Parts: sequence; C-alpha cells; structure tokens
Amino acid sequence: MIESLKDLLASTAVQVGLVAFSVVAVVATIVLVPRFLAKLPPDYLQKGEEPKHSLPLRILRNVLGAVLVALGIAMLLLPGQGLLTLLVGLLLVDFPGKHQLVRRLMGRPKVLSLVNKLRGRRGAGPLHA
Repeated sequence: MIESLKDLLASTAVQVGLVAFSVVAVVATIVLVPRFLAKLPPDYLQKGEEPKHSLPLRILRNVLGAVLVALGIAMLLLPGQGLLTLLVGLLLVDFPGKHQLVRRLMGRPKVLSLVNKLRGRRGAGPLHA
C-alpha cells in the first residue's frame, strides 16, 4: 500500500495537482478567512447559540464547513493557513458541543490574538472571550 502511494505521489500529474491545490488554497484562505472572521459579532464567543437558518442554508453551511475542515487538515501538511481554515470550517458545521469547542480553541491567547489581528485589518473590533 505504501509503495502504491509512493508511485501515485511520484506521478507528475499528481504533483502538479498538489501544487495547484496548494496555491489556490493559500490564496483562498488569505482572502476568505479574514473576511469570514471579520463578520463574526464581537460577542460571538459569549453567546450560547447561533441563530437558526433555513434548511437549504444549513445544508450549504455544513457542506462548506466540511470542505473547509478537510482543507484545513490537508493544509496542516501542505502550505496554507491550516489552523485558521480548520477553525472557520468548525464555525460553519453544526454538531453538538460546537460552541464549547470553538470557545476553547479561540480562547487560547495566541489563536485569539491572531483572530483579532485579522479582524482588525478588516476594520472589525476584537472578539471578547
């Protein structure tokens, strides 16, 4: 199995695809992640619940969130803002205990500092932990 994976990764087409994916992912996260984080209300971490949305919008949010979680995990190994992309994906996906997990992750001083720095560049106030 490892040999077949090595053969697959040695393929020029796969290498070009990985490079293209990395470039697109880096550009997309640089543009989209700060925009999304800036749209969060300053008291997002203090609120207990998110507003309810229509079923089609919830499905779209969950699909997009799952894609971002997968991309975030991939970007932990490939170039890109893996942790921020993963965090934004978690913000979009609905699952039990989500808010507690997001509060725990974003409550870390380094993560909160980075998020607030990105929000500041977009003219948004800091999140209150």
